Amino acid sequence: MSWRDFRDGAAAGRLCVLPVGAVEPHGPHLPLTSDTLLSEYFAARLCEQLPAFVMPAIGYGVATPPFRLGGDFPGVVSVSGTAFTHLVTDVLLSLAGNGVRDVVVVNSAIDNLSFLCEAARQAREHHPHLRIMVVHWWDVVGEEFRDALAAETAVSRADDHHAGMVESSLVMHVAPDGVRPELAHADGEDLDAGATVRRTAYHMFPLPSDSATRSGIVYRADRADAEIGGRVAARVVRAMAEAVRLEFGPAAAGGTVRSPLQEDDR
Repeated sequence: MSWRDFRDGAAAGRLCVLPVGAVEPHGPHLPLTSDTLLSEYFAARLCEQLPAFVMPAIGYGVATPPFRLGGDFPGVVSVSGTAFTHLVTDVLLSLAGNGVRDVVVVNSAIDNLSFLCEAARQAREHHPHLRIMVVHWWDVVGEEFRDALAAETAVSRADDHHAGMVESSLVMHVAPDGVRPELAHADGEDLDAGATVRRTAYHMFPLPSDSATRSGIVYRADRADAEIGGRVAARVVRAMAEAVRLEFGPAAAGGTVRSPLQEDDR
């Protein structure tokens, strides 16, 4: 996207889609940039459904706590919540200053969520006309669909969270070259995580030794499949597009606008 593309999109009142991710371990089988890859993918697919343009992603975010990562593994590159809020607020203010009126923030890292909402609130204090949707793909998959997947794969929802079956399947669909499926159950202790890794309903620092893993697999990833990922992706894109049309009304009506990722068919 050139500056002219940006100018024309903003002047035409098109939706501006901002992908946001994080850099953190997703087991030994997925890339550190999994969250950003997913946000970029969903942002691009959204632009095929709506008159919109995609901004470059914010690739660094707030890291997931160790108890969901299975330990303190190398590769966690985290931004503090305060710094992240300031960064996103400044980006939103810059977009508004360039004439953007409607922004859809597509997020894939759950620990970013509250800070993204705070950034949206702060940006609107300066630009009350600005409309901002913050959407996390996990939240729009749907309860019945998740239940059906759990029954189909024999992976309970309690066993399917960070870098688990659904997320791993999505990355297999979105960026197959970056996935090493043979490592999705790298350690015998991690194959059935529920039986060997103690999970808690709270965060403990430092992480107790019986809540740590050798590979970083806390949840079931061994049933992940690209075909499942394709089905989840289609459902997420449809749900996101419906939500945008509902909330933004006429601004979300119109023809297809080419998105950057269409060129490499990611």
